[in-house]
Amino acid sequence: MTEVRGLIPYVFCADAGAVADWCTTVLGWAERGRWSNDDGVVTNVELDPGGGGEVWLDGPVPDWEERTGGLGSWVGMVVDDVDAVHARLVDAGHEVPQPSIRPFGVRELSVTDPEGHRWGFIQRLASSPGGGP
Repeated sequence: MTEVRGLIPYVFCADAGAVADWCTTVLGWAERGRWSNDDGVVTNVELDPGGGGEVWLDGPVPDWEERTGGLGSWVGMVVDDVDAVHARLVDAGHEVPQPSIRPFGVRELSVTDPEGHRWGFIQRLASSPGGGP
């Protein structure tokens, strides 16, 4: 068995710079690196959401809506306190519902960024197979 030490969600964007700015401002993530082409257009961004994880953004991918049927993406992350994420989103001006308990043993909250990508935050409940915080 190959041991996986982490997963890196790779999100295709029409404007990777704008999505990265949203992630750092609204979610409080750190930016590890940002690369631009010769025209100054941001083409790649590496983000640090904390906890040893990474999220990579790629763009511009001008036809991403056509290529994906306009569905964007959903990236789920396990957090210790989904209520703290909710409070941060509300403080940033987002109208998001309270985290909900899902039938598979987690509390979950999802928010949509300016390009339509869904970011999910999952807190495992003590009774779930993954255990609680």
